[in-house]
Parts: sequence; C-alpha cells; structure tokens
Amino acid sequence: MATDGPTPPPCDSEIFEKGEVVARLEARSNATENWVKTVAWLANARVDWHYGGGIAVVLHLGDSASRTRVVAAMRQLESTLDGRVLRILG
Repeated sequence: MATDGPTPPPCDSEIFEKGEVVARLEARSNATENWVKTVAWLANARVDWHYGGGIAVVLHLGDSASRTRVVAAMRQLESTLDGRVLRILG
C-alpha cells in the first residue's frame, strides 16, 4: 500500500528491533496508523507498525498477557480498519 497523506511517524525503534509480529494488514498509512493507535490504547500495550514489502507489519512488545489483549483488541476492531486484515497471529 502507500502513504496517503502526511508521512506517519517512524516505527518506535525498540518495538521495531525487539517486538514480535502480531498482524499483517493491507491498508494505507493513515488508516493503519489510526487503527494501530486504537488497538494499543484499547489493549494498554506497546504496539507499532511499519511497511514491509507493501504490507503493514504490526509489532507488539510485551509479555504474553499484553499480547493476548492486543490480539483481542485487533479482533474486536477488525471491522473498523479502512483496509483489510490479512492475518492476526495469535
């Protein structure tokens, strides 16, 4: 996908380096940024994303309880993404 407006902030470097992939999305940058922020807020967890090969790769950094909350939030919010959730890992 592509950036559809102002360039989103770069992926948090610690999450990028140490985080684990939790989902892959097909969505424009602003839609992805807003959705991932909402997931992070709802799950009270550290989540960020970056593009890899044109796919938005969503990363999580935290313990298994935090990851469980992130997956639950993603499933709850899946229909609100202006795009398509390709896969939720968890």
